[in-house]
Amino acid sequence: MTWKTLMKMMTDKYYPRNEIKKLEMELCDLKVKRTDLASYTQRFQELALLCGKMFSEESDKIEKYVGGIRQIPIMLTIRGALG
Repeated sequence: MTWKTLMKMMTDKYYPRNEIKKLEMELCDLKVKRTDLASYTQRFQELALLCGKMFSEESDKIEKYVGGIRQIPIMLTIRGALG
């Protein structure tokens, strides 16, 4: 049995569907806060494991992850200008 299969079985058994929907919404809205990439990455990984059905391909997951960190270069540029 693969890890992915085990996670799906555990999620199906122990997480009610309405809770998974809430987690999926959180994942959709997840963005980096300030420049805290470590916290963003950790939460993204947690949610991605629990909401595995959201990503049919690994590339979809990568695209969502990158989309949540796109604001960092802008914030760093502004900080440098105000510096």
